[in-house]
Amino acid sequence: MANKNYIVALELGSSKASGAIAVENYEGTNIIAYASEPVNGFISKGVVRNIDETGKCLTSIINKLETQLVGANIGKAYIALSGLSLKSVKSTVRREFGEYTKITQEIIDSMALENDYTFTAPTDYQKVQVITQEYRMGGDTSLNPIGMSVKSIESNYLNIIIKEQYMRLLEESLKLAKIEIADSFTAATICANTILNEDEKRDGCALVDIGAETTTVTIYSNNLLRKLCVLPLGSANITRDLQAEHISQADAETLKIHAGYKAESFGESSISAELRDNIIGARMIEILQNVNHQIKNSGENINNVIFTGGGAKLKNIEKLIADTLPGTRIRIATDPFVEFNVGNNLLLKRGEPSATLLGLLKCGKENCCQDPAPKEQPKMQDIFAEEHKEEPAAVKPIIIEETEIKEEKEEPEKPEKVEKHEKPKKPKTPKDKSSNFLGTLFTSFGEKVKKTTKDFLDNATREDEEDDYNDESGI
Repeated sequence: MANKNYIVALELGSSKASGAIAVENYEGTNIIAYASEPVNGFISKGVVRNIDETGKCLTSIINKLETQLVGANIGKAYIALSGLSLKSVKSTVRREFGEYTKITQEIIDSMALENDYTFTAPTDYQKVQVITQEYRMGGDTSLNPIGMSVKSIESNYLNIIIKEQYMRLLEESLKLAKIEIADSFTAATICANTILNEDEKRDGCALVDIGAETTTVTIYSNNLLRKLCVLPLGSANITRDLQAEHISQADAETLKIHAGYKAESFGESSISAELRDNIIGARMIEILQNVNHQIKNSGENINNVIFTGGGAKLKNIEKLIADTLPGTRIRIATDPFVEFNVGNNLLLKRGEPSATLLGLLKCGKENCCQDPAPKEQPKMQDIFAEEHKEEPAAVKPIIIEETEIKEEKEEPEKPEKVEKHEKPKKPKTPKDKSSNFLGTLFTSFGEKVKKTTKDFLDNATREDEEDDYNDESGI
């Protein structure tokens, strides 16, 4: 894994959870791994409902991604924040100087810091992102007021908030999968940065991401995000309505995507073309009318509406949009405006990874992988352990070794001799107590063994004395 910077991105949707890995090299940004898992109700409307099941799903995705890596383990990931509770709230900070004052970077930073301290999110919500809007100075507006001389300045902010409960459940699910959060971004802004071009952002546009159970609307004007909201409506409502006509979920998905709205012909089906068009049309019009309401309430002049997400794949959706939003320029974003190479012989379907995942991979900077922990080597068993092990003294038997007897025979203690010719006596050696030692040693072996051993030693001693006497006398 040396000298590689792996970027890992995870996205949790209402229909599936997915992850991707990209690595930078001399060829550019390469997508080297992708994996996804279906979501069967444990994530609803983009919000975690079951921590354990979500943790298992994320673990499975991580394991699939790691099988496509060589010598690296995933430790952290960039996360896309979405779900029904995500929304934007405006706030304002004002400065009065009393006299003309030059605006500096310190003044701008202090106003942003004041917004961080003074903005109060609604109960049970927390702020996850702040986007600075224009600065107003009297009748003038500017995106960069540094260097201007003014008596007062007003800064406007767009605060992106999300429910604290959603974040807690998400963090606990990631913890079960043993994944840390490298950083988090709102899925709506990441998706917009990936799909929208500069002309659309400048002229005013709305990005509509139609998911399975939610539809996210982000509104841009003058290159700035002006509004973000999530509607509790999605294309899964169409599937459920079609299933109510006694067809399977798979057949309902096929009719929704491939037959679509007012298809000229589409094979055989138990549902008539008229009934199918009525179901699809009613649900899509419901979503589009709510989108149009959000656009009008933003107060922005919107000239373009760009559609993405699974619901945007609906066949002939352009006809529905043109009837519901007359006079609006429409674009269906099928492929994002971001160029990625695909490595590792990875085979991807159309729309995989999603625009949000691609945006996360582009934003990521920190390496998310690490070398695998070395495997613990098995301990070698000491086959000589029993030989080296000493037995307790209390139970160790007394064994008479034959070698000990031979040593005593070779170097017997010489008792005092009474010389017939009164020659000088030999000095006593320190081993003069050998007979007492042997007597003590053999006490436990019975009188018979003791007597036999003693007689043997006496005879040996007598022979040695005679040999010594003969040697000294010169015989």
